[in-house]
Amino acid sequence: MKYPPIFITATNTDVGKTHTTLKLLEALSSKGFKVGVMKPIETGVVTHPLDATLLFETAKRYHPALETLKLRDIVPYQFELPAAPFVAKGRKKISLELLESAYAKIEALCDIVLIEGAGGLLVPIEEDLYMYDFIRLFHAKTLLVGHDQLGCINDILLNLHLLDGLGVDDYEWCVNFKGDRTSFDEITLPFFKKVFGRVLSVQDDMDEIIKSLVAYHDAEADKL
Repeated sequence: MKYPPIFITATNTDVGKTHTTLKLLEALSSKGFKVGVMKPIETGVVTHPLDATLLFETAKRYHPALETLKLRDIVPYQFELPAAPFVAKGRKKISLELLESAYAKIEALCDIVLIEGAGGLLVPIEEDLYMYDFIRLFHAKTLLVGHDQLGCINDILLNLHLLDGLGVDDYEWCVNFKGDRTSFDEITLPFFKKVFGRVLSVQDDMDEIIKSLVAYHDAEADKL
């Protein structure tokens, strides 16, 4: 059975999108799903795309049929300058048709595809194209990853307001813990628990994140 893809984004760069995508990949694969990966654009590529290569090599270990694809299918656009795609691409035009074609190759081999964005939702790609546009382009559900440091309340709420303002309703959010949780529990958790009732984390709640994002029939409930 085919499932809508999941677009993984974050409140900013270096929050943990690739780490989260890998954890999703591992969790879904362990439940019997054939999982594909895609990173439409990667910048800061000097010799090879580090994030996309890690995702692709890991995905192939779980789903060997992906060996028929090339790395360029996984990451169609690669730019050397570590900047927003709008700047990094120079005069090159980003073709949505090319991205859709690359996605179709991956999707044909998989039950579900994980699509990792670059930077955050408002990262510019073209003058009239932003990273959040990939949600509609790929008809994807969305996972927003937030950091665990002081300021994460503001960052996460801004992104949730943006998703709501864009009319995106199939989304979930979580926190990626990189350090000691004591500070988070003291200065951040009380607000999130009051407003949302709970805080999902990459480290502890991957099954619940999957259940929120992957619709499945009762006959398949034992997978999740």
